[in-house]
Amino acid sequence: MELQEFIKTALTEIVSGVAEASEAASELGGSVGTMRLYGHVKENKVVTNENDMPVAMIDFDIALAETAGTDTKGGIGVYLGAVGLGSQGASHGETSSHSRIKFSVPVVLPSAKG
Repeated sequence: MELQEFIKTALTEIVSGVAEASEAASELGGSVGTMRLYGHVKENKVVTNENDMPVAMIDFDIALAETAGTDTKGGIGVYLGAVGLGSQGASHGETSSHSRIKFSVPVVLPSAKG
C-alpha cells in the first residue's frame, strides 16, 4: 500500500468510525465526539477551529521498509512418474532499508447530534 493511500484511508476511517460511534452512543443515551466543552478550555490546551469546534490531533508513527531481492534458480532433470533424476541450485540475495516518519494531522471530528 502506498503511504498516501494509507494516510487517506486511516484518516477517513477514523472520522467515519467516530460518526458511527456517535450514532450508536446516542441511541444508548451517551455521546461521542461532542462539541460542547465546559470548564477552562485554554488551560486544558484544547485547540479549536474558527467555529470553536475542538480539533483532535491524529498522530502517525510510520515505519517504512524497502526490500529488494534477487532470486536465481536453475536446474536440470528428468522426471518420469515418481522417479526424478537431476540436480538443482538456487541463490537468494536481499537488501533492505528502514525509515521512520512521525507527524500529526489536525482533524475536526464529527459532532454528536442533538
